[in-house]
Amino acid sequence: MSALVLLSLAAPAAVGMATTTTVNASDQDVLTSTSDDGTGIVMHIYGIVHVSDVVTHKAFVPMVSFNEDGTTSPVTNRALLNDTPWQSDIQRIANDTRYFRVSTNEWVSSAYVTNYEYISG
Repeated sequence: MSALVLLSLAAPAAVGMATTTTVNASDQDVLTSTSDDGTGIVMHIYGIVHVSDVVTHKAFVPMVSFNEDGTTSPVTNRALLNDTPWQSDIQRIANDTRYFRVSTNEWVSSAYVTNYEYISG
């Protein structure tokens, strides 16, 4: 089990202001919608993922892209710098792995996500 920490960026009554919820990347998050596209479960969210290569301890975090059949291919010309935050709007579960979208078709595995901040509002 992991702890859920709530951080408020504004008073709850303020209109148009956001609140942030920090959760463990493997937890179920508050979702705006969920669907199964036949190649995995797609969850529409809005938040910030913080990444670090805690797997192989290299300087950069690898990314993958999804092919039409749901398989992944490594992104070979870009990577994410360790200990950096990235905006994500979709989570995808494919082949028992959770991925966070950080670009149009570039995804980071939850194995590299040290924490996730759900943003609503």
